[in-house]
Amino acid sequence: MMRTNSAILATAALLAALSGCASTVDLKESSLTIERILTEPLTGIAGRDRIRAGLNHMYGLDPAGQKYMDKEPRTLADRHVLSMLWLEPLPADFIAIAVSGEPCFPVERALRLTQAKLHNKIRSTGAQTYDAFRNGMLVSFSTTPDEKCVSFIHIERDR
Repeated sequence: MMRTNSAILATAALLAALSGCASTVDLKESSLTIERILTEPLTGIAGRDRIRAGLNHMYGLDPAGQKYMDKEPRTLADRHVLSMLWLEPLPADFIAIAVSGEPCFPVERALRLTQAKLHNKIRSTGAQTYDAFRNGMLVSFSTTPDEKCVSFIHIERDR
């Protein structure tokens, strides 16, 4: 009887430890990063919805889809900081995010990830805006005035 109880307790401890590992993996896999915010919506509506769900979770929002704006800084899994979030439900249906310059998410990396093109045909001086269109979605991002860092990300359906 003692051995059976010990075996049951050992098995229960092992299962608890394994389930703890599994939830850690799930949490890590679902953690938001700037890279995911830039690329996942380009896979289509489902990708955009995963990002929206992650933002809802991060900000503690009801996923019912109400208009929401928050200027409290939030740190992502990759240590980049969102300095503003604006979620707009239907009919506008967009996500707008301000990204802090510290740490900098490099524009060159964002361009490689998204293959975005300059928004305007004629390059202006200062901050630039780039657009990526794929699978019915638009991911647009703006740069800091020195054009080195991503400062703002806008996600919506490509209409």
